[in-house]
Amino acid sequence: MVFASLRRAGLLGALLVPAAFAAAGPPPPPDWQPAPPDAVYVPAAAVIVEPVPAVVYTRPAPAPPPPLPTALKVVYAPFYVAALTIRYGLYYAIVAPLEVFGRTLAYGFEGGVDEPEGNKEGKR
Repeated sequence: MVFASLRRAGLLGALLVPAAFAAAGPPPPPDWQPAPPDAVYVPAAAVIVEPVPAVVYTRPAPAPPPPLPTALKVVYAPFYVAALTIRYGLYYAIVAPLEVFGRTLAYGFEGGVDEPEGNKEGKR
């Protein structure tokens, strides 16, 4: 019986002591340090901003360059033809057939489109 009451008193003390310390709040500042001043809310002063007229600076567009002389066009022509040949010639000679072959493997020779009913011989 005595132990049960001691246990209850110990449990009650264990629950009330931390609550008392928690409710106490922060400790006061030391004597050698003054207390911090109280916070005072002061509304900000109204600032009136007057609109400033927009000034837009535009530069004139630069003049287009003059066309190339005929002599330079003749000099540049073989390089232009070579570039077009490499770009489109390689595409249509190598890349396009590989793309078509890949689609044929993926979708079949029919391209994923079935023949209409009754037209199994390929006649229209």
